[in-house]
Amino acid sequence: MASETQSPLSPTQSTLAAADAARMRRALLLGERGRCTAAPNPWVGCVLVRDGQVIGEGYHRRAGEPHAEAWALAAAGELARGANAYVTLEPCAHVGRTPPCVDGLIQAGVSRVVVGVLDPDPRVAGRGVQRLRAAGIATNVGVCAAEAAASLTPYLHQRRTGRAYCLVKAAISLDGRTAAADGSSQWITGPSARADAHVLRSRSQAIIVGAGTALADTPSLTVRDIPNTPDRQPLRVLLDARGRVPARGPLFDSSLAPTLVVTLAGVERGIRAAWQAAGAEVAVVPTAPDGGLDLTAVLTLLGDRGVLQALVEGGATTAGAFVRAGLVSRLVLYVGPQTLGEAGRPLFAGPGPMRMADAGLWRLLGARQLGNDARLEYEPCVAGSEEALV
Repeated sequence: MASETQSPLSPTQSTLAAADAARMRRALLLGERGRCTAAPNPWVGCVLVRDGQVIGEGYHRRAGEPHAEAWALAAAGELARGANAYVTLEPCAHVGRTPPCVDGLIQAGVSRVVVGVLDPDPRVAGRGVQRLRAAGIATNVGVCAAEAAASLTPYLHQRRTGRAYCLVKAAISLDGRTAAADGSSQWITGPSARADAHVLRSRSQAIIVGAGTALADTPSLTVRDIPNTPDRQPLRVLLDARGRVPARGPLFDSSLAPTLVVTLAGVERGIRAAWQAAGAEVAVVPTAPDGGLDLTAVLTLLGDRGVLQALVEGGATTAGAFVRAGLVSRLVLYVGPQTLGEAGRPLFAGPGPMRMADAGLWRLLGARQLGNDARLEYEPCVAGSEEALV
């Protein structure tokens, strides 16, 4: 059977497609301006164009404030009538803290709406596009879809699964160690890599550490030393299944950032009360088969709290547990120029496969140099994918 082939685009269609892509990429750039502030809402950008000229732009800054479409429509005013609207995510069709964006577009009289990706939020999920089309507005979906999905990945994941998007970050030596034999790790990487890691923190709504890291490093887990420090620090999440971490130190200083301790029901009430007295919230999750915390429940708990991206910073036991549970969507490694030998601490602690054929596979997404260090970014290969079969 002959395969179907698409008819080539006419010169007019090609010109329109190129113009649509250019406008959508501008909208994506605008949307990125809200990445660190919009959560739990998505960082959306919107561009309004009439007669080939941009007449209004906007992006969603933070929850409770106008959405991208509203800012762009306000900038365009009466010129919005008959304009094309380019929106990175499907316009919302429900009433929240702000009116539905579809209503604003319809009332403004735009003639065409171009959408990057549909919104999987159950309150939207295609209803925005349906209402636009029912109002007689031409609507195109999927322009720069891959780029829009890449920009909005944490949001899309959280809305589809109910779980926070899990990103593991670690600094390692050339031979794959996260610390020397005595536990010291400052500093495996240089200033540029450490500043980049703080950018990752600023893009996350929660930072996760285990009890071992909390005891060894007494971390503050705040965003520091970057040009655009967020006006709200990420939630610090301590995973402590046995009540090992005392309620003191910077992690329990509520003036720095909020802290959530996730533990098991069996931990003494006195220990939980001490955490709460120090200003931390305490949440109990089910016990995993290995006796630790149910990490799926942890990410679901964070997703329910509006966390889109959770950054796992340590240590080897915690990171290894998330990897073994199949919950890690992205891995960022900063590789420093040292070698620490076989006695150094591993990247992932815990049991692994006995055979190479059973090893987990990861796809390299990007690599770049940061001073004398390298930044490597990976995502897990899906079973049965081309990468997994190589």
